[in-house]
Amino acid sequence: FYTTFAYGIDLIVPASSGGTYHKFASIIQKDLESKGIDVNLIVSGNCVIGKKQWNDSKSAIMINSEATNAVKECTVDITEKNYVHNFFTAGWVIVSKTNSLGKRMGVVGYMKHTVADLNVKAVPYKNTTEVKAAFIAGEIDSGFLTTGRASSIENKVELINTMSDDKGNFSNWSNNDLTLNYYIIAKNVDDKVLDAVRGNAKMLAIAKKKGMLPVAYNNKQVQIEYLKRNENKWSK
Repeated sequence: FYTTFAYGIDLIVPASSGGTYHKFASIIQKDLESKGIDVNLIVSGNCVIGKKQWNDSKSAIMINSEATNAVKECTVDITEKNYVHNFFTAGWVIVSKTNSLGKRMGVVGYMKHTVADLNVKAVPYKNTTEVKAAFIAGEIDSGFLTTGRASSIENKVELINTMSDDKGNFSNWSNNDLTLNYYIIAKNVDDKVLDAVRGNAKMLAIAKKKGMLPVAYNNKQVQIEYLKRNENKWSK
């Protein structure tokens, strides 16, 4: 059935090799190729090059997130024409050893601006793995982590979950509803190929296992507005 669509499609990863984007794109590539669809996986190295490759490609799928798209030099506008699907939604949790932030809170370096209005010193780390390790080791009093990372930490207090309606003491925090969505956009790709991408069983299983079930709206324009609002929160 799918061999009807055996033409070259660029699958663009606007990030470095071996990272999360690359992992997800490889799953999509393998699934499409098993259906007879020729996929050219392009690992850009960074989002600036990824944007150029997207602009230069005649037929492309690109996996992206608000954190990447919020960078001005990397922004590829999400429209009703190119938006395809939201695969994952990661909420964020502030964990602590007590019922307060303490004096030092670990946060991924490029996210420091998201916690700037909290009364705590932000300590930057390379990624959430390092934040988690620092929290467990006692180097920091609290940590800003994805729900997945936080769920595996024992003996911690969750001060807020950004995907919860209960904001508690963080009701005035500007980023108390911050999420990170991994979504795909496409141009000049057959609808049946995009249906195959949306139905990727392994990606759906990852979302369920990691507690990253996507925030999904029935109306495409509402979905896009949600992603754009969230993208603004990621902007520096």
